[in-house]
Amino acid sequence: MGRVITFAGLPYREAATGVKRAPITGGDMKEMSAEVIRVARGAALTEDVPEGSDRYLFTLTGGATVSGRGRSLALAEETFAVIEEGTTLTITNPNAGETTLISVLAPPANSPKRPGFSGGIVAAARATTPVHAVPAEKKQRIYFVGKGAAASERAHAMIVVYDKDTVTSLHMHPNAESMFVFLGEDALHRRRQGRHRRARAGDVLPDGRPARLACRRRRRGQFSGVPRAGGIHDGEGLKRR
Repeated sequence: MGRVITFAGLPYREAATGVKRAPITGGDMKEMSAEVIRVARGAALTEDVPEGSDRYLFTLTGGATVSGRGRSLALAEETFAVIEEGTTLTITNPNAGETTLISVLAPPANSPKRPGFSGGIVAAARATTPVHAVPAEKKQRIYFVGKGAAASERAHAMIVVYDKDTVTSLHMHPNAESMFVFLGEDALHRRRQGRHRRARAGDVLPDGRPARLACRRRRRGQFSGVPRAGGIHDGEGLKRR
């Protein structure tokens, strides 16, 4: 069953000086592992991307610099980075305030092998990435992995922007794992078996079971993930083909 997680309530641990991290997903997720990383001003984190996994980073608040394979990219707030397996990656916060990132491995280390991203390190800012309108469904999509963006058979990733009063149809992905991260300050209602749950910015829904999402206000956007399913369904992102 899907569950809602709030970043503020996660069990953070110190991973390095000025760096804290907390898991979003648990052992029930087989196709991805996700966590929140908080990097203080001037702090840095260096680690390897496991063989067989793509690494995805999204700057939720603040900015960061990511370096590896001879490249260094500046990530503004709300920028998505894709990092190839085997890369020794350094994340640095050169800004005045703390930076919060969402980090995803798809799939987790030591998972069955499948073709992944092979472009070193790339980054795409939300503000400058093409927007694909879906007027019949009252939404817009911004693709980061798949659909003409970074190529990988391990996952898809996107932001979905909903218009006011958008409601996704009830649907199920029997082979899917999903993660929805709610962006912006507007509320989103989750409906399941007649019950409502209000989700706000900073909440995470790490599951892909039957659910209905209804947007009561115009939203800034949504980042979501589903590694392992066929096709792209309403309001979803990280998705294995």
